[in-house]
Amino acid sequence: MTYEPLSLFIDKLRLGQKFWTLFAFLCLLVYMIISVYPFLWMISSALKDNSEVLTNTSLIPKQVHWEILTDVWNRLDFWKYFLNSLMISVPVVIGTVIVYSLAGYGFSMTKFWGKEFLYVIFLGLIVVPTIVILVPLVQELRAFGLIGRDASKFATYVGLIIPAINGGGPWAIFLFRSYFDSLPRDLRDAARIDGCNEWGVYSRIYLPLAIPAIATVGITNFISSWNAYVFPSVIINNPDWYTLPLQLRFLDMQSVVQWNVRMAGSLVTVLPVIIAFIFLQRYYIRGLTAAAVK
Repeated sequence: MTYEPLSLFIDKLRLGQKFWTLFAFLCLLVYMIISVYPFLWMISSALKDNSEVLTNTSLIPKQVHWEILTDVWNRLDFWKYFLNSLMISVPVVIGTVIVYSLAGYGFSMTKFWGKEFLYVIFLGLIVVPTIVILVPLVQELRAFGLIGRDASKFATYVGLIIPAINGGGPWAIFLFRSYFDSLPRDLRDAARIDGCNEWGVYSRIYLPLAIPAIATVGITNFISSWNAYVFPSVIINNPDWYTLPLQLRFLDMQSVVQWNVRMAGSLVTVLPVIIAFIFLQRYYIRGLTAAAVK
């Protein structure tokens, strides 16, 4: 009975690992192309005339029409509705970070009765579709006077911001708790020995260290609140208070769909999100990886 040399076995093992690495790379490459293509098609269509959008399948326009973007920018009244969207998205991000970083710290660092049970309940809310609670939520907001004909712009926006903060809670709690669990508990023990209270430990030590988690939670909630359509369309009843996604639906009201106009409007609408992600992407990735590996 003969045995193959150990070196030959190791070479075969390495060859198999290289094969599966190459296979995984190709799968990810195909997935990336499938994911990025619609975005590239949107950019390409925004720079074509409408007839070319319907006839030319190439991503490279035969003739670039920059005037479409400038025209759509003006027709959208961009800065007005941009500020409306910002007035909702920024408070949502700030509220989510403040409330759920505290909750995540509590679940991670403190002990109280029913902690794990409550944590599992919060995680279970991740799988609950928002549309399921839309009707009772609208009735509750109307009972508090936050929506309706007599509601002010401030009250209406509060009625949008509070549910958005609550909606981002389960994911934010999971991420903040996982991130705080990855930090050394000796930091908290040393601070308490030095006389620092629990609020001081959280605000002076753990919160500044949680910048990656804050960026991750902030980006995800900013994107979701910025792109929200169904809930704001139900709540906002004054066209002057619309956000950019809501105003986008009135951009092209012709009987013949102007795809280049719609794609240009979509591109203008998502630009702030893209810019925010470009500047914060390294913190976003660090937050995800730190929460995934304890």
